[in-house]
Amino acid sequence: MIVDVHTHFVPEHLPDMGNRFGGDRWPALKCSCGQTHHKQIMISGKHFRTITDQCWSPERRITDMNQEDITIQVLSPMPELLSYWFKAEDTLEYSRYINFELSKFIENDSNRFIGLGMVPLQDPELAAKELKRLKNDFGLKGVEVGTNINGRLIGDPFFTPFFAEAEAEDISIFIHALHPIGKERIVGPPALSAIIGFPTENAYAVASLITGGILEKFPNLKIYVSHGGGTFAALLPRLTFGWEKMEEIRKVCPHPPSYYAKKMYYDTLVYDTNTLRYLIQQFGSSQLMIGSDYPFLIREENPGHWIHELNISQEEKDMLTYKNACNIFRIL
Repeated sequence: MIVDVHTHFVPEHLPDMGNRFGGDRWPALKCSCGQTHHKQIMISGKHFRTITDQCWSPERRITDMNQEDITIQVLSPMPELLSYWFKAEDTLEYSRYINFELSKFIENDSNRFIGLGMVPLQDPELAAKELKRLKNDFGLKGVEVGTNINGRLIGDPFFTPFFAEAEAEDISIFIHALHPIGKERIVGPPALSAIIGFPTENAYAVASLITGGILEKFPNLKIYVSHGGGTFAALLPRLTFGWEKMEEIRKVCPHPPSYYAKKMYYDTLVYDTNTLRYLIQQFGSSQLMIGSDYPFLIREENPGHWIHELNISQEEKDMLTYKNACNIFRIL
């Protein structure tokens, strides 16, 4: 059994939010000429990404899942849909549309699909209120959030109302890299923003949850991070050394950073078996879950194919492939 906790969803149709509320940054879908199963995502009048019916067709997904022996997929919105850069009330309406479309998708086969919704996190109080609707009205088991919201890292105390409600409602949180810091310094094509920028952005986000006090204040949060937590595993020994030597860090982190790091979960999307071994060493097999980034270009095909190269016990293999996911999403 394999549960893939990192896959993305885009509905077949998107509302014309730009016409309703103004602004050209709202994502729009444009049909590809002569391609019934392909669409272009346009943002600010420019091509952002080409997507296929893998994003919106449950039948196509199940075919692909069966070919790769995937039992369950966890679907979350394509991160650019999160729309934190608009008025919160406008994003709220957009979020409800996306969440409704995702809930309809899940209904096609609730034994094979789990959904994570989105909320207007630029207003933490509004986002907190929306979590109950996401859970009770749309039947979604979690929420996807960006690593930063308009430049403010997710671990900032500003988001305390959101985290308080997520813990109270036992709603899982998937943190995905978004608009990475320092991308203007990357030398090379724009695609490197995701390849190089995302891992660094993830490390900033994970560290902020520790140094911002969120994980200390809300110890029962269920959080997992995309792309193996990025470069955070390599950063953790340095952060721990700083904690040991610097009193000002210990003031915001009563426990060693590794204590908090091992409370979170991380997907396995690191493209390298040796790196996975290091993640197991740093976080433990109990904190890792299969993730592929389906259906996008940088996805890992046949996720979990490397499991037999890790030299770990069968119990640990079961943790990585499905048991940890079953725990965080309350399935089986």
